[in-house]
Amino acid sequence: MKWSKLKPIALTFAVLCLLITTAGQPGKAQGTKEMLYIAGLDVTFAVDPDTKKVTEIPIKGPNRDMTWTKDGRTLFINSEGRTKIAIVDTTTNKVKDTLTFSTKDYVAHIYGMAIDPKGEKFYATLMRSKVEGTELKALDPVIQVMDVKTKKVVKEIKVPWGTHTLQFFTDGKKLLVWAKDIYVYDIEKDELTLHTPVTNSDPKDGLGNYLYFWVRGDDNHNVALATNYQFYPETGEVTEGVILFDLEKGEYKEVEFDDMIGLFSGASTKDGKTAYVGMNYIAKANLETGKYEKIVPNVPGTSYGFNLSGDEKTLYVSGAGPDISFYDAKTLELKETIDLSTDTMDVRVVQIQQ
Repeated sequence: MKWSKLKPIALTFAVLCLLITTAGQPGKAQGTKEMLYIAGLDVTFAVDPDTKKVTEIPIKGPNRDMTWTKDGRTLFINSEGRTKIAIVDTTTNKVKDTLTFSTKDYVAHIYGMAIDPKGEKFYATLMRSKVEGTELKALDPVIQVMDVKTKKVVKEIKVPWGTHTLQFFTDGKKLLVWAKDIYVYDIEKDELTLHTPVTNSDPKDGLGNYLYFWVRGDDNHNVALATNYQFYPETGEVTEGVILFDLEKGEYKEVEFDDMIGLFSGASTKDGKTAYVGMNYIAKANLETGKYEKIVPNVPGTSYGFNLSGDEKTLYVSGAGPDISFYDAKTLELKETIDLSTDTMDVRVVQIQQ
């Protein structure tokens, strides 16, 4: 048989083999590419965890929190002193546009953000100030909703002081609002309601204080996770643990751990049984018993950001220092550390549809 006749058959066979191979990779969505995005100073680093290639994306000022579209192809990065949003095309790792909420009447600083499931409306928690004579006046905090295409604000929502992180429920109908307590905003009803007291809870239950800057969600199986410190006024006891909020079921859960090692952030496994958390140390925590099963030193030193690969085999650690480290999630052994050009803030894991 001639090659011209074999060629279509061979091509079809190769395509089938590729599809089977991709579908068989555990923890990895079919047709996606996992990438790490690490916020730095005047730059965000795009790191390929397979090849360890580092691409620098120039973005002015301190780069901070991030959110992204469901397909992972568009990344929004809080930048320039929290005054602008850099919009990055993750297929090219280039900035394609910017957003700002400041006007001629006030300067707006962005302290929380989320993009709706359609990628059309951008929600931002704003702290705003304006000059009146010789005084700087603080305006009430709000969430503003911007049409990404027109860059026009289409809605404004009043929120409590201290409001920060925003996260969409998986159905896109509600928004999880992290303030001193946990709120839920119903988009259709235009209604903000208190879901769970945290800082303002009953003192007998402990007064919570979670860390705003490193809340997981899109890269944590749609379960929001924040590290939390609990203070009991009657006894003076302080505990550490995590807050978990299921963005599909709308369920809130607190887990207190049995030891104090100091925590900045963490990530949990898809089955909800294990969390990896850390700061100066890295710990594997049992979310069913609240016990630390393994604790090891964080070799590079203090880090802010701890996150898991899609297949849950690798723990990514960055933030604080100018590096990204790769740990074996099973043994917590350090596999590799890659130097970066600036100190960093966090590491986010984005699954990009190809």
